[in-house]
Amino acid sequence: MRASVYLNFAKNRLNSFMEPLTRWLSFTSGVLILAMAFLILLSVFTRFIFNYEFSGLIELETFMMVLVGFLSFAYTTLKGGNVSVDLLNAKLSSKVKVFLGGVFSIWGFALFSIISWQSVIRAIEAYEAGERASISMIPYTPIYIIAVIGYALVALVLFGQMLGYLAEMFKANKRPWLQASLMAVIAIALAILPLWLKFFNPDLPRSTVGIIFVSLLISVMLIGFPIGFSMAMMGLLGLWYISGIEVAFSVLRLNLHDAFAHYYICVIPFFGLMGYLCYESGIGARLFNAASKLVGRIPGGLAIATIFGCGGFASICGDSMATAATMGSVALPEMKRYRYDESLATASVAAGGTLGILIPPSIGFIAYALVTEQSIAKLFMAGILPGIILCLAFALMVYLRCKWNPALGPPGPSTSLKEKLSSAKDVWPIVFLIFLVIGGIYSGIMPPTEAAALGTIGALVVAVISGGLSRKKLIRAMHTTTEMTAMILVILVGVGVLGNFFTLTDIPSDLAGYLKNLNVSRYLLLAIILFLYVILGMLMNIIPMVMVTLPVLFPTIMALGFDPIWFGVIMVIMMEMGQITPPVGMNVFVIHGIAGGVPMGTIFKGVLPFVLVMVAVIVLLTIFPDIALLLPNAMDTLAEIK
Repeated sequence: MRASVYLNFAKNRLNSFMEPLTRWLSFTSGVLILAMAFLILLSVFTRFIFNYEFSGLIELETFMMVLVGFLSFAYTTLKGGNVSVDLLNAKLSSKVKVFLGGVFSIWGFALFSIISWQSVIRAIEAYEAGERASISMIPYTPIYIIAVIGYALVALVLFGQMLGYLAEMFKANKRPWLQASLMAVIAIALAILPLWLKFFNPDLPRSTVGIIFVSLLISVMLIGFPIGFSMAMMGLLGLWYISGIEVAFSVLRLNLHDAFAHYYICVIPFFGLMGYLCYESGIGARLFNAASKLVGRIPGGLAIATIFGCGGFASICGDSMATAATMGSVALPEMKRYRYDESLATASVAAGGTLGILIPPSIGFIAYALVTEQSIAKLFMAGILPGIILCLAFALMVYLRCKWNPALGPPGPSTSLKEKLSSAKDVWPIVFLIFLVIGGIYSGIMPPTEAAALGTIGALVVAVISGGLSRKKLIRAMHTTTEMTAMILVILVGVGVLGNFFTLTDIPSDLAGYLKNLNVSRYLLLAIILFLYVILGMLMNIIPMVMVTLPVLFPTIMALGFDPIWFGVIMVIMMEMGQITPPVGMNVFVIHGIAGGVPMGTIFKGVLPFVLVMVAVIVLLTIFPDIALLLPNAMDTLAEIK
């Protein structure tokens, strides 16, 4: 008992130091995001007005993007913002959870201690070589030093978590030293797994090594180890076995910075902040009110208004959970007041929220583009028509169901023509931001990164003018954005390390060759791959699902002759299905929390018709792929004309 008290005291003292420090660094990261957007806006202004280009701006923005990640990693870890799959972990007893949490914290502490050490080595190498940016001449060494600090803070956070788990273990067990020793043995045993494999079988085929570590990766993810950490750790251990510890550390050093040191990755925090500013300022709520006045009188009108509101909000917010939360908070009370069926009401918000990852700007498309090296602009354009079709199909399905059974969704209140016209003023912020972002990209005037920066500043201006943005809400939007950005960047580091390991195992090329040589229709193989994504979507969140699987499956898609932009649209619709299918269904969890008292099973039952609509849209896009490719092809034509 005394050991538990001492351990808790040490943990609390460490957290009392770490929490304000990491929170301040996260806030600084948010300020950097706004500064990045303003710099790009200034660059766009000078280019169009004075025909003057800022030299070195792309390098400066890339450096600032890297700093955003390094400064926000620790706070995100402290707040539990790293994505994990708790499917199995949630069903375990509290003692087992504490034990596994202790094992994970040891692994995480060891991993980020190694990462910090390798960051020090890279900083020293950069200093000795005098590395500088080619245009701006900014030295790399200070960036790497900040990387050391950022990663070391993550290690300290994980050390504090380890102290907490040990304290709980000593408090709840009669023989805590035995439990703690077993925890340490298991953690160390996995950490030196390559040595065990070398000892028992030094000449395992690379494909077998790949299968072993992929199996371990899936196992540790399913029991709750953060996905980015899991990928980095298994990739590092796999590289150690195949190529040796020095090569493994060399790959790790490269990915600690290079995995997200790219100008185009700036779209992630830009679109994130744009959406969260609109969420915090109440723009989404006003959008629903406008939609309800237009269509609320027809059968299922409020549910249809919710879907249209989700579609409109999705056009300025790339996050489905933010879309669902925004619409759910205002739409569910209204539908409850007019006695809508709970299953239909909650499902319409959960499913409508998924439009946030199909209608651009979309975090799903950005994740797909990062892994497959496809054009973000073309993917955004490809998502517009399928997004509109899916939105209309959702609405039509709700209308037909409520027309057949009016008890599901009774007509809402009638509104005059004057009220309908008056509500149009609540739509102007959405139209304005769509014009800035989508108009800028489609016209070819600016690339996605510049359009995203412009949209961020536009959202800030709109939020301030609307009067719904306080200082507290602005800071909350900035913290939420940095947490989301850090979560994705950590996964990118893991993907980079794991991708190098996958390449050495030859698994992607072997799988692509095997499937290509099967004497079956490529559409049957596509159906098998999509079915796999349905299953994975039930177990994993969308971002890690894309980043874990695409390095393996994307070469197969290319070998089968499918268009990568078209498949990106199909892939994102599969992500949408994963957001509302059990047992994970993140959007359903969000709505369950907002609805209060509506059983989870009731919501999952209600989303089934929406899932069937998604399947129908996928079939439609497979038969007529030009629906998705029309606007991207038009962009190419427009570029040729210019």
